[in-house]
Amino acid sequence: MRFKTLMALLLLVTVSLGIVGGCNNNGSGNNDGDTEEPGAEDPSFDLATALELAELSLVAYEQRIQCINDGKGAITVPSGYTLEEVFFEEVSSFLDTGCKDDSDNTPAAFIATKGDNIYLSFRGTANITDAISDVAALQEDYMFLPDFGKVSIGFQAAYQGTDDNPIESAILSKLDDLTMTGNFSNLYITGHSLGAALAFLAFPDLSNNVGMIDSVTMYNFAGPAAGDSDFVTAYEGVESLNRISVRVVNTNDLVPMLPPLGLDCENFSFFHTNDKHEITFGTKLPPLPDFAADNCDLTTIGTDLLTYGINNEDDILEDHSMCTYYKTLCDMSTDPSSCAGGAVGCDNGDANP
Repeated sequence: MRFKTLMALLLLVTVSLGIVGGCNNNGSGNNDGDTEEPGAEDPSFDLATALELAELSLVAYEQRIQCINDGKGAITVPSGYTLEEVFFEEVSSFLDTGCKDDSDNTPAAFIATKGDNIYLSFRGTANITDAISDVAALQEDYMFLPDFGKVSIGFQAAYQGTDDNPIESAILSKLDDLTMTGNFSNLYITGHSLGAALAFLAFPDLSNNVGMIDSVTMYNFAGPAAGDSDFVTAYEGVESLNRISVRVVNTNDLVPMLPPLGLDCENFSFFHTNDKHEITFGTKLPPLPDFAADNCDLTTIGTDLLTYGINNEDDILEDHSMCTYYKTLCDMSTDPSSCAGGAVGCDNGDANP
């Protein structure tokens, strides 16, 4: 099986299941897609911003390849940006491929600057360590702000980091250092897939906890749902004229429909924020199974999803590809040919999504 096909099925199952087991079903759920009103569309969408952040989402994947092939010193950002810091996740060299000069670590996110803008980009699922973050989809309280609902345990753990490698606090520290210079006014946050989920968690945290910043803008791509209805309500309370959140979603992409949405289960109840901008490419997939009928038995849900994934694997992969998200956005621009030059890593075969 091709590596990318394997990763597509792994992503599908792990981001959907949560920890294998069950939870109490207190009602029925809607699993056909997003839970906001049909046709909901975020009016804040700006194509130029989306393209810039889509390119930086691709860069986050490419940095992993650079580090694997040539070591930490080979990590770059596109011309015009200054790389300020790379944040690494700890990996097991037995399970995953780390950097050439540090087999126990691989790039997970980076901060770059350009003009008076700061950019934070999170990498999506690319190894087994990431899949473990995806799999722990049972929920716990969001820990970075009080009374903010529940979010995925795995996503929150990936954003927080560990005692030895505290990613969230390292991001905050670097942002504080940059903003204290007085040279930066705007913070942009982005990511694809798992990286999109981490961008979801980062947006309210950094909107409230980074001082001396005028605006925070988050665009993510192909993001799974990250939290429950209380998290969504609190999250949308953060959004304002200078705190903008947009999730770019391919209408044919399965992952934004996951974990199964709208189920009323104990510590497993996921909803989406009402800030979607739709694009369309790829192949329309068959309807998802009726997960509400599974009574929150995640083992049964997993079996249904695995069968669904095997039957639709090629379309699932293409519909979720960040490279195709970027190309589709380029085709909306006035100069698609020039825009295509920003498709970082998309000619690397199985290396990037």
